[in-house]
Amino acid sequence: MTSYKTRQSSYGDPTGCMQGTRVKVLEELDTWASNPNSSKVYWMVGMAGIGKSTIAHTFCEILEAKNILGGSFFASRASEKTRNARLIIPVISHALARASPPIKVAVVKAIEDDPTLAEPTYININEQFKRLVYNPVRTTAGTVDKLCKVVVIDAVDECDNLQVVSSFIKLVLEWASKIPLKIFLASRDEYRIRNAFRSRDSIRFYLHEIEKDVVENDIRKYLETSLADIKDDDSEEWPLSSELAGLVEHSGTLFIYAATAVRYITNGGEDYKSRLSAMAIHGQKSINKFETDIDSLYVHVLAKACENKESHEVAPMRDLLSITVFLRNPLPMDAMTSLSLEQNAQLYLSRLTSVIHIPNQPGALVAPFHASFPDFITNPDRCSPKRCPLFRSLVASEGHKLIALKCLMLMNRSLKYNICEISKELTVSHREMANSPENVGKISEALKYSCIHWAAHLAEVKVFDTILIDSLCVFLHEHLLHWIECLSTLSELQTGLKSLGGIATVLSLLVHDARRCLQMNFEAVQKHCMEIYESALVWIPKNSLIRKTYIADVSRVPKVIVGLSDSWGPAELIIQNGSMVQSVAFSQDGSRVVSGSLDKMVRLWNVTTGEVEAELRGHTNSVNSVAFSQDGGQVVSGSKDKTVRIWNVMTGEVEGELKGHTNSVTSVAFSQDSSRVVSGSFDKTVRIWNVTTGKVEDELKGHTDSVTSVAFLQGGNQVVSGSDDQTIRIWNAITGKVEAELKGDADSVRSVAFSQDGSRVVSGSDDHIVRIWNVMKGAVEAELKGHISWVMSVALSQDSSWVVSGSFDKTVRIWNVMTGKVEAELKGHTNYVTSDGSRVVSGSDDQTVRIWNVTTGNFQLMFASDITLPDSSRVNKTAPGKFRIFYPLQQPMCNMNSSTQLSDNGHWIMDNLRHCCIPSQYRNFGCSSIWGSQICLGYPSGLVVIFDMAAAL
Repeated sequence: MTSYKTRQSSYGDPTGCMQGTRVKVLEELDTWASNPNSSKVYWMVGMAGIGKSTIAHTFCEILEAKNILGGSFFASRASEKTRNARLIIPVISHALARASPPIKVAVVKAIEDDPTLAEPTYININEQFKRLVYNPVRTTAGTVDKLCKVVVIDAVDECDNLQVVSSFIKLVLEWASKIPLKIFLASRDEYRIRNAFRSRDSIRFYLHEIEKDVVENDIRKYLETSLADIKDDDSEEWPLSSELAGLVEHSGTLFIYAATAVRYITNGGEDYKSRLSAMAIHGQKSINKFETDIDSLYVHVLAKACENKESHEVAPMRDLLSITVFLRNPLPMDAMTSLSLEQNAQLYLSRLTSVIHIPNQPGALVAPFHASFPDFITNPDRCSPKRCPLFRSLVASEGHKLIALKCLMLMNRSLKYNICEISKELTVSHREMANSPENVGKISEALKYSCIHWAAHLAEVKVFDTILIDSLCVFLHEHLLHWIECLSTLSELQTGLKSLGGIATVLSLLVHDARRCLQMNFEAVQKHCMEIYESALVWIPKNSLIRKTYIADVSRVPKVIVGLSDSWGPAELIIQNGSMVQSVAFSQDGSRVVSGSLDKMVRLWNVTTGEVEAELRGHTNSVNSVAFSQDGGQVVSGSKDKTVRIWNVMTGEVEGELKGHTNSVTSVAFSQDSSRVVSGSFDKTVRIWNVTTGKVEDELKGHTDSVTSVAFLQGGNQVVSGSDDQTIRIWNAITGKVEAELKGDADSVRSVAFSQDGSRVVSGSDDHIVRIWNVMKGAVEAELKGHISWVMSVALSQDSSWVVSGSFDKTVRIWNVMTGKVEAELKGHTNYVTSDGSRVVSGSDDQTVRIWNVTTGNFQLMFASDITLPDSSRVNKTAPGKFRIFYPLQQPMCNMNSSTQLSDNGHWIMDNLRHCCIPSQYRNFGCSSIWGSQICLGYPSGLVVIFDMAAAL
């Protein structure tokens, strides 16, 4: 699908340039490819519809004929696969391996060493490129022909993540000169792509700057040849020279216009002459200021499709077009028919074959020929009622509403327990089981699409009607668990979590419950689809709506008979870090958390799933402070090793190591524009660094003891610092002078932060108090009292209406700035807490990172002192994390069918018949005891959990 031979062309079947056209451009490309001394990278730039992909296609054919085509990747926003920029490196590597045996050996060896290397989810693209492309190609240096292999990459601007594209281009520009490989890229002139090429050695060719008469001549040749194939009689003089000239004129430099016109005229059958004549006349009318040549063609196509049709006859055609345009990924015709429930789907869409590609081969995708048509049909000014009276423009929210309804209706008809009908013994939980890839093929394309994308469409709906609400209710109350099972089978569980997060604010608490359930049990359910029933339902709170709604499923699984919380706590996600967490921060978009810890590691976490995305190694001592840049592309970290490091989030590589501090770095922060970093240290100084050069711009001296916390004002003109000398200083970041010194803390200042407008500073101190300062007056406005130990971290919300504080007393508190009252006290950590207030994330000495939901109240723990079990066994808590169990005089009968035990890693409870996965947040137990089918777990927090495997029916 991504190579030039399998791409979906904008002109129907994938073809290159017509013979005799684009000669000059292709000659120049051939010369570049054949010249061993030319630049290793060539960027062809051009506007939409100008013919970039067709030229790239022909270039591939030329290269293949010379045996120097290394591979190709033709991106397209038409499908999820072809717009995934993270597939570029694996696809190129695979193509190069197929083209060269020595490269194949090196690539296979690299994947054997690290099987995750070829996966599109591999976050470190620097390492991926180096091991899958750079190293293998380098092994062929001097052993292959003098001519380099050429890799062709087309339409990278249509990829979803242009940040990944930009990083890839920078990698190519950095490494290509060192290996026998050339890279050709084609794209529109997008800012991020252009910026990636800045000041680098590459050839840049602007396709739309070719002389207009040259392009017009190529388009004339294309039209003459194509129209000659249409006419019935070779002897007739058609097309008329005036009509041909008009068509050439209207095409301008856009090959897409000419190609669409040819399709439209061809589809007219015996009316081909009148179609050309009518189009020539129509194209000469300028309707309004939004009129363009391509618009006039699309208006004419729609008018013809609606000809002699009543409005009710146009409606199903418009609905099907709406589905086609707003689908997240294109579908084959049979899937379109299943989803839309319109048996005549192909008949209706066939009236639009000039603009919609309807392939004859089974499984091929139905999609607009070119991105310019969706742009036109969704613009109410360009596709106005005046211009298209019967076919009004498509409205995005209405289109998404239609697709959401169709998806829900299909899922309600098709989803069921054990949808792939796996054998009964494989439906029972077992830690060794994993989803079988074969089962994916048992789920229809339409159902796959519905399960993956229904929520994304629903999130775009503005007005909910009764039919949609009823369908949604049926889905949530009858098929929610079936849907999660299906997503796990499809390896799309992360998509499900994102979907639930995106719609939780507009839907019932049941959606919130489903999301929390899935977050808690993601690891187990991702591995095997049936764990949504077998393990996940065991651990959800007593009052969870999932437990009440799906009581029949809950009754079949083992039970936690003591220690289960009543409701979901405010900690949405509890991540086991493996080492004391010193600092945490959210990315600006909330999708990632970065943590710094005692084990010298900086870790990037996926907020949705709780999985580690990257471990950034380099510091030689504990990491004390971390922060994201504004765009999320960089992370800064400060360490006890006296250095500040700047990391590239995409590649995982260090972009800068800033040296200068003479003692441990305690705090770091980016400026708003990410051009500077500020750091504070035990050496009593504050330093401002230039991110690009890595040089110190200013060293701010004045504190008489260690600097514990630093932050930039939003505009970057001021810096605030807190110190063990019990003062807060506000510095002019330009002059380096102290503008204010705030005194009033009775002990060391641990943390400081600015309000968004810079008018206030909030501080946390070892005197247990959170203070809010008026910067202009230099005075305390409020003292927030409640913590019973040192305040380790503070932050202000964006609107400065609340303060978040983390303390050595193991709590995170949310304070109302106006009233000075605590709005929420978040309990759950078992040691001191640091926090980030942009959303509430906390890290602790208890080796966990927790992401909190502020609105749901306190974390529910069962603190047991003396508990009697139904069989008269008594559990007595003797100290935090320690307990003693007293058995009744009569010991339990030995059951040969059940031998309850813990797995070696403490992640599973097992007996001979079934296993049950323990969620991450319940794995930090300090001791355990087993009695028959029951197991008792004791935790450092004082929580006691008693689990009964025999409770399952």
